[in-house]
Amino acid sequence: MKNLNIVLSAVTALLGLLVGIAPYTFAKVCTMPKMHCHAVTAPTVLVFGILIFLISAFQLVTLWKKR
Repeated sequence: MKNLNIVLSAVTALLGLLVGIAPYTFAKVCTMPKMHCHAVTAPTVLVFGILIFLISAFQLVTLWKKR
């Protein structure tokens, strides 16, 4: 069960990175700087993606040490 938690934490960390880069790469937002999708949504998604990555990485390290 511990190995499964480690794998799931690693997958979640990778998905957090994908969420963070999504608006700038494969799921582009509009290019007009004053539009809500460009000015608010893209940076918010980036911040939440980084937050997901950091929490998952911390959990991964914690689980790895308890192993």
